[in-house]
Amino acid sequence: MLLLTLAWLLYGAIHSFMASNFFKNFAEKILGKYFRFYRLIYNILAFALLIPIFSVQFSIYKEALWQVSIYQSIIGKFIAIFGVLLISRALQGYDLREFSGTDFNKSQEKNEFKSDGLLKYMRHPIYFGILIFVWGMFVTDASTRSLTSAVAVTIYLFVGIYFEEKKLIEVFGEKYKKYQHDVPMLIPFLKF
Repeated sequence: MLLLTLAWLLYGAIHSFMASNFFKNFAEKILGKYFRFYRLIYNILAFALLIPIFSVQFSIYKEALWQVSIYQSIIGKFIAIFGVLLISRALQGYDLREFSGTDFNKSQEKNEFKSDGLLKYMRHPIYFGILIFVWGMFVTDASTRSLTSAVAVTIYLFVGIYFEEKKLIEVFGEKYKKYQHDVPMLIPFLKF
């Protein structure tokens, strides 16, 4: 499990570093006119770097924490599917070409404050969907390796939210602070 934990830590560090304004400014200087491809490169790397993590996860011996019943497996799969549906619904609120980095005619940072769709109910619906998905997979699997990944992803997402919200406050100031006050971080209708 140590190797899997280290893989997730390394992924989180690389992913966060590449999302930082420091690295983006550095990349803009290096890439020049090709910086418009940065978001696409970032997304490709984010997905590509998951491949070795999943390779490690599925190469580790599956040590069950308890015997999973058929009902628990079905419930876990429904939870995971709900997470995927939530992510899908949240993505509908974005310009997917811009989000994916395939809209090469627009600038990398639009600085458009969005608070419609699912963003009316929670500030980070995509992250919430990811959390639901990984914990649903744990319920389905109930192994040490799925627990390790679920805990690592949860910790990373909360760290990511912290830094992302700092950047959003820098960009949108009091408008975002009011949004933080009015809209829950992850769980609709709760101040969490």
